[in-house]
Amino acid sequence: MADFVLMAHSGWRYIVLIMLVITLVKMLVGWLGKARWTRLDGRLLSALRVVVNIQVVLGLLLYILLQFWTNMRFTGEHVVVALLAVSGVEFAAARAKRAAADNSKFKWAAIGLIVAFVLIFVALRIVGGLFGSIS
Repeated sequence: MADFVLMAHSGWRYIVLIMLVITLVKMLVGWLGKARWTRLDGRLLSALRVVVNIQVVLGLLLYILLQFWTNMRFTGEHVVVALLAVSGVEFAAARAKRAAADNSKFKWAAIGLIVAFVLIFVALRIVGGLFGSIS
C-alpha cells in the first residue's frame, strides 16, 4: 500500500506543478495587464486548491504509512516546507476572494502563488529534486 501511495504522491506532483504554473501565469498576466477578474480566474484558483489538497492528503497518508508500517523515519523538512507551500496557495485564494478591486485580486493571488511555487521547489529539492523520489 505504501508503494502505491508513494507512486501516487510522486506522480501527482506534476499535476500540481502544471496547475500551479497555469494559474500563476494567468494571475500574473491579469495583474500586469490590468485585466478584469472573471469566473475562470476564480475557478482556476479553486481547482488549484483541490489539486494541492489532494497532494497533501496523499503526502500525509504516505507519511503515516512510512512512519508506522515501515519504521522509516523522516526529519520532517519536506513535510513542513510542503505545508508552508499549501499555506501560500490558501493565502492566494483567500486574499483574492476578499480583495475588492480586480487588480488587487490578481496581485494577491500572484504573490501567494509565487511564494507557493518557490516553497514547492524547496520541498522537492529536499527529496531529490523535481525528478527525484524518496524511495
